Amino acid sequence: MALTDTPSSRDRKPKSRSVVAGSNFQWSDKQKMEAVTSYLLLGNLALTSRLLSIPEITLRVWKTTEWWKNLVEDIKLQENIQMSGRLKKIVDASLTAVEDRLLNGDWIYDQKTGHMIRKQVGIKDAHKVSTDLMDRQKALEKATQPATQEEQNDDKLLKLAEKFAAFVTDKIEHKAPEPEVLEDITDLEVKE
Repeated sequence: MALTDTPSSRDRKPKSRSVVAGSNFQWSDKQKMEAVTSYLLLGNLALTSRLLSIPEITLRVWKTTEWWKNLVEDIKLQENIQMSGRLKKIVDASLTAVEDRLLNGDWIYDQKTGHMIRKQVGIKDAHKVSTDLMDRQKALEKATQPATQEEQNDDKLLKLAEKFAAFVTDKIEHKAPEPEVLEDITDLEVKE
């Protein structure tokens, strides 16, 4: 994959440019990807320029190109996927812990026996957990529902468009007959 916007230079293999080289004008794809990732981490082109020894003006030009935007989107998508996976593991673990405590009870220390025992979860705590989980489930269902609603609206609009097209073509085919032109007309006098 060549990181460039010009079609003529997409197929050629770029030279690996030395960081200290002053006369070369081509940077490798690896250096370009490093620049994008450094910029995303640091959030500053000047710092990225100093860190990678790439002229800041070059970074500013690159930032306006299409490949830069595509690379930023790809990196952010990868980070979101990784974060989503990690959050899913945390949610699964916490739901398992809540389920265990609801079914088996909370651990408490029994001072008489000197052992840890399970005590049933109180009704307030169980109610709070159940209402929170139901609210979250409803929110997730609502998040997926608008997509189907939009599809239904699109279907309705498509049917309306088809009906309008049929109506117009029907009107064109069944045009009202043109009025006859009367050639022999005499002037009529209006009586008062």
